Amino acid sequence: MECKDIQNKLIDYIENTLPQHDKSSVEEHLNSCDNCTKELKETTQFLALITKDTIEQPSVSLRDNFEKLLENEIKKQEPKVIDINHKTNWKTYIQIAASIAIVISAFLIGQKSNNGSNEITIKEQQVLALLQNQSASKRIMAVSQAEEFNKNNTQIIDALIQKLFNDKNVNVRLAAAEALAKFSSLEKVKEALIKSLETEKVPAMQIELIQILAKIQEKRALEPMQKLLENSETPTYVKQELEYNIASLF
Repeated sequence: MECKDIQNKLIDYIENTLPQHDKSSVEEHLNSCDNCTKELKETTQFLALITKDTIEQPSVSLRDNFEKLLENEIKKQEPKVIDINHKTNWKTYIQIAASIAIVISAFLIGQKSNNGSNEITIKEQQVLALLQNQSASKRIMAVSQAEEFNKNNTQIIDALIQKLFNDKNVNVRLAAAEALAKFSSLEKVKEALIKSLETEKVPAMQIELIQILAKIQEKRALEPMQKLLENSETPTYVKQELEYNIASLF
């Protein structure tokens, strides 16, 4: 196997889901290739980073202790002006309580910022950055993580669509199509899947798109499906898939 083939199998190797023959081939290659060994280490680190469980939210006792400390700090600074109302959003007083930054840090661990819909969380930044990584295995890993985000996250959705159309690696495009299927209630995702079927030349991708569009009952896909069926260059097994799924759309 070449390095790119090995690197495409690293995620499955890490997760111990490779067939024994492939696993042996990967291990044999890793024993003689420093570059792929480094890639394995980096992939393992990335996978651990972006798949780890979300850090638990702070307990009620921690919040109460924080507010008590915060109230004391505020009273020290402006005892006659500021009065803490515990129903008020306690975060608004963070700057005043700079001297108890350790407590603030403990409370903020794992919290998502609510300063606006355009602010990207740390995990989003990791996934978006990983989608641009030169390693196909890391891009696939990022795509799998992207599925966990909300359909309202336009940056993640747009990044997946970009991968669907432009990634040079067919395995990444396949992963992107599968991920986008979970967001198929969005109009722009439906349009992207249809457009991809119109332009995609790889049979495996064509079959994946055909199955997705049939499953979501997207009747606008009938036209590109019919054209693909009538194309003399379309492989027989793709045509068989088309015939089966076109019938389900009528």
